[in-house]
Amino acid sequence: MPAGAETLLRERLGREAVESGDAVYRFAAGGVVPSCVVQPPDAAGIAAAVRAARDGGLALVPAGRATHLDIGHPPRRYDAALSTRRLDRIVAHDAGDMTVTAEAGVTLPALAGTLAAAQQWLPLDPARAADMTVGGLLAADRSGPLRCAYGKVRDWVIGVTVVMADGALVRGGGRVVKNVAGYDLPRLFAGSFGTLGVIVEATFKVGPRPDGEALFVWPAATLEQALARAGLVLGSSVFPVLLEAVNEAAAETLGLAAGPSLIIGCAGGAAHLLEQERRVQALSAGRAERLDDEYAGGLRRALSDFSQSADEDGLVARLSALPTALAALLPQVEAAAAAHQLVAEVAVHAGSGVAWCELLGAARAETLAEFAEWLRATARQHGAWVVFESLPPGLRGRVDPWGFDAPALRLMGGVKRALDPAGIFSPGRFVGGL
Repeated sequence: MPAGAETLLRERLGREAVESGDAVYRFAAGGVVPSCVVQPPDAAGIAAAVRAARDGGLALVPAGRATHLDIGHPPRRYDAALSTRRLDRIVAHDAGDMTVTAEAGVTLPALAGTLAAAQQWLPLDPARAADMTVGGLLAADRSGPLRCAYGKVRDWVIGVTVVMADGALVRGGGRVVKNVAGYDLPRLFAGSFGTLGVIVEATFKVGPRPDGEALFVWPAATLEQALARAGLVLGSSVFPVLLEAVNEAAAETLGLAAGPSLIIGCAGGAAHLLEQERRVQALSAGRAERLDDEYAGGLRRALSDFSQSADEDGLVARLSALPTALAALLPQVEAAAAAHQLVAEVAVHAGSGVAWCELLGAARAETLAEFAEWLRATARQHGAWVVFESLPPGLRGRVDPWGFDAPALRLMGGVKRALDPAGIFSPGRFVGGL
């Protein structure tokens, strides 16, 4: 950390806003630990921290509760974590207009509790939702199985307030659904991973919460068969809100005794769910089982959290492609993993073209590195893209987590230089080392 920088931060923000010691380890990013953690109480404090960083030549990594700091490259410089966790107010909830505005540090359970009082919800179910903040949800562009029916966070955010690299507070979008004025900052900052500025507030449109949910498990002989059955569901009169295909290894981790399966989720009133059950049973020739509510609830949480590795020596890959391309690619991934003596746990958002693959059991880091190289090359042959969201320590710096070299990188670099010319925010962490 530059000499006197922590002193400068304390002078500008107050001693209570700056922590050091053991508190810094929670905010390690890609194995890099900051010298201190700055936690201002409000947006004005965030702006003051950014101005102090600019004046002191510091590099900041914005964060909420540090749920996504291992995604991406290790930052080239990392002097202080800038946490928004103390910005925890629900600013406005207009139930009639079906919008909600929350500060970046509001947790998803707190937001859900506010919306539930009006029988509303934000239908996003990312991993680690219990500890995730609104700012983290947006900055990391998180979604889960419900993406099948409800889309991503980009589809729900309509306004943001951000602190830019010069400390200015900038608003984009609005608090009403039809607001179209100004730059599209909400979409620009969704998935920016703290590289363009600090999100301090966000406004979302919300929806009516369904009265109930039902979960059906349709066993399959293989993942390939489960994916084929997903195509049948999508072409039928069943209306799934989630459609998950899992292989044998993933089923074991999820506690699913049926083995490889297609999991179908539906939502709505009791009569609707009964009709969906009738249609699922007709489509599956009676082979699909409706789970009881308690078991279904546990499996739903496990499906949402599947992408979050519990093993620091494992490699977690997110593959994105057309569902038909994934159906051709993933059996090859399973076979190649077995040939490398790796365990491949695969769960697929079969309705939205996203697959999560966790690779475990490598005796040597070189084995995982070789497989990662093969996986990226093979995925590209199928028109798929791979992001390695979790890399074991031995692969950091050896395997590019993003693997992005398209012409759009030049445009992305131009945006970064325009908004953060001094490289204050998360330098080197994002795609292409931005």
